[in-house]
Amino acid sequence: MGVYAPVQDDNVTGAKETYSYGEHHYGSEVPFAPRDGATAEDDGYLVGFVTDECEDTSEVRVPHAADLSAGPVARIVLPRRAPLGFRATWVRADQLKGGAG
Repeated sequence: MGVYAPVQDDNVTGAKETYSYGEHHYGSEVPFAPRDGATAEDDGYLVGFVTDECEDTSEVRVPHAADLSAGPVARIVLPRRAPLGFRATWVRADQLKGGAG
């Protein structure tokens, strides 16, 4: 069975949307990265590491937060497996020391 995460809950309608990483795939926490010029609270992306236990590989998956069922808008295959528990963090460039912006 695949691991399901992230989950999106609509507090107004009670609707729930999930995205499955797939069988034998396990994910990290998924921090939210707002889209430049975002106008809604879910206008952005979730950034998380996903590990395939059968293939011993990892990738970064980036679904749009407002439409999890559409799947990732980007997948980045990593050259090596990330350890389970590896964390993702999102920081704007202008918040980094010496960053652009």
